[in-house]
Amino acid sequence: MAFNKINFSAETAKDLIPAWKDYVNHYRKENFSTKKIVNGNKSLAEKEALVNKMAFAEIAKFANVDSSFIGKSQIAQSPMYKWAFFAVVNKLVDIVIPDVVAEDFYQFADVSVVGRGNSGKFTLKSNDLFEVSVNGNSRRHIQSQKQFTGEKTLTPVNHTITTQVDLYRVLAGEESLAEYALKTILSIEAEIAIDIAFAMQESFDTRSTNFKESSYTPNAFKTLATRVGAANGGRKAVAVGTELALMDVLPQDDYLKLGLGETYNTVGYLPVFMNTPLIALSQKIDWTSADYDFAISNKHIYFVSPGVQKLIQVVFEDEGLYIADDVFANGNLTQNASMHKGWITGLITNSKFGVMKLA
Repeated sequence: MAFNKINFSAETAKDLIPAWKDYVNHYRKENFSTKKIVNGNKSLAEKEALVNKMAFAEIAKFANVDSSFIGKSQIAQSPMYKWAFFAVVNKLVDIVIPDVVAEDFYQFADVSVVGRGNSGKFTLKSNDLFEVSVNGNSRRHIQSQKQFTGEKTLTPVNHTITTQVDLYRVLAGEESLAEYALKTILSIEAEIAIDIAFAMQESFDTRSTNFKESSYTPNAFKTLATRVGAANGGRKAVAVGTELALMDVLPQDDYLKLGLGETYNTVGYLPVFMNTPLIALSQKIDWTSADYDFAISNKHIYFVSPGVQKLIQVVFEDEGLYIADDVFANGNLTQNASMHKGWITGLITNSKFGVMKLA
């Protein structure tokens, strides 16, 4: 049975949605990182239980099933309850995933949301300053310079996550709806991180000579950072890479390394090098690999100016789609459920950026 669009009531939006966002932010604060402020009056486990309670109340409302007399195993067989369960999970994912991606990749990606079947449109304006020329008094114009350089579009592409769900175990409280929805969000975020990193890595071959370096030296690092900042109207450049990539950014002179040990050993890399901030990109695992290979290259550093248009555009469709099999479709009484979510990433920018390969 496929998902149809649902809208939470104003009362639910006031209670469930803030509780759900707070739970997600709390989890990310404890396990990853987030700058979001979370409610410190409840533990993560308490917040998870609260989200589950409110979500199940919403599911019962949409399913219009009276569960006061019949048992949980019978409720799990109801087609309407199954539809409502996955519709609510789908809505919880839709509400949070754009915000999670926007926060995690704010240094080099912008996130937008479009209606199902629509495309994101991006206007590119010249980021160069105007050329100023000496001109004779009798000459009206010199060569004109354009501000508008074009428009590009990105159309979201469907992505699918298929899982086995034992709805009875969830109803019995042995598995968590909140945890299931959160894991879906984290899985999508990890896949988008790989998409973004791959788009940036592949851009090396398209860079002109002055905006790429094939090996690291302090001079090459400083030159590339300075050029990117200057080419973006003087906006300061930052260097972005995985922690394993950034740990190679060090002075070559042993004398200059003195005094850096404590900071280097504490953080794992220098937070600032030659007046250029270093920003760590969280590494991800390639889940298709045989032995947990890294998904993001540790041999590339990217120089960007966060103050201008971001390098990467991420476009989400506003609604996902959950399709679930019948309750008894599998021999072990689980059911296959597929989350379909449309998004796309693309390198669309008017800003100048640089790429450095590490030997």
